[in-house]
Amino acid sequence: MTALHIGVSRLLAGLMLGLAGMTAHADDGLLARIEHSAVFPGSGHSWGFAALDPSRPYLWISRRENGLTVYDVAGRQPVRAVEGAAGANGVAFAPAADRAYVANTDGTLGIVRLSDMRQLRRLAVSDANLNSALLEPVSGKVWLTSGRRAARSTIYVLDPASDRIVAQHDFDIRKIDPPLALGDGSVMVPMRDEGKLLRLAGDTLAVQSTWSYPDCRQPSALAVDQHQRRLFIACRGERPVLVVANLDSGAQVASLPIGHAVNALAYDASRRLILAPSGADGNLTLVRQDDADHYTALGYVATRTWAHNMAYDARAGRAYLLTMDVTQPATPPGGAKHDPVFHPDTFTVLSVRIE
Repeated sequence: MTALHIGVSRLLAGLMLGLAGMTAHADDGLLARIEHSAVFPGSGHSWGFAALDPSRPYLWISRRENGLTVYDVAGRQPVRAVEGAAGANGVAFAPAADRAYVANTDGTLGIVRLSDMRQLRRLAVSDANLNSALLEPVSGKVWLTSGRRAARSTIYVLDPASDRIVAQHDFDIRKIDPPLALGDGSVMVPMRDEGKLLRLAGDTLAVQSTWSYPDCRQPSALAVDQHQRRLFIACRGERPVLVVANLDSGAQVASLPIGHAVNALAYDASRRLILAPSGADGNLTLVRQDDADHYTALGYVATRTWAHNMAYDARAGRAYLLTMDVTQPATPPGGAKHDPVFHPDTFTVLSVRIE
């Protein structure tokens, strides 16, 4: 064999090895990976939600007693602790009005100027805690929900043009989990304890329809595929499932098992994925959308216990999960289960990149 032949053979062998390496990386079976974790100081009593800033790579993290922190996910560092934001819970953005609205545990609403992240005032809304906030894009109004109640819960509607509550309505719901704006002027409201969902008009709060499903005992989180008109419902219970429903008729088209204690859900249209974080099982389940009516569970990625609240950036393919270190006291024989004890200075944001 000539030197030329030897050289060509070695080149081809190297190319084959390189291609094999690329194939191994593409088929390595990884669905996602934790690429970073950020730990924040504070008491062990806080919990809350996170929301992605609509115009900047900022994550607004509400931690109740520990207030509201704005975190730069690109630079991986906090940029501001919003002053006077103790009790922060859910956050909603109204960019056209240069506002962020923060539902607080004392029943007030924090009105924050979005551009400089400074709180302007706290508006008295309820005599008890507020749980979540969202922008209904068709009406341009902001919805606020009360926290758990003995029998009846309240939804409030705020006009960002005046920063005033313009409507409110009581419903026979004990626990309103975060509602979802469907993009057509209506809002879907999960009624976890009642095992139902309400579809309400975004401007009048009028009930348009009530949905329920045999497999869905405790609807707790929602996501939507507006293009293919599908609603995704995370359902808690002894046998937790993901229910897929026709957004127009309400008919169930699919049901798949997911993890326990799912508190958030996300749909990624470009990757055709549904993400469901389980705090009890400490994992993130990924479900592939094969077409509008067919779905395949791909598996899960291990995360951490209590990582069940999530904000998802579909453009970057990154999920941000919130968690804390926890001690769970043993349940005494014949007694009630104790509340978990969260460890101070362990509040963590996990950045999970979808592969």
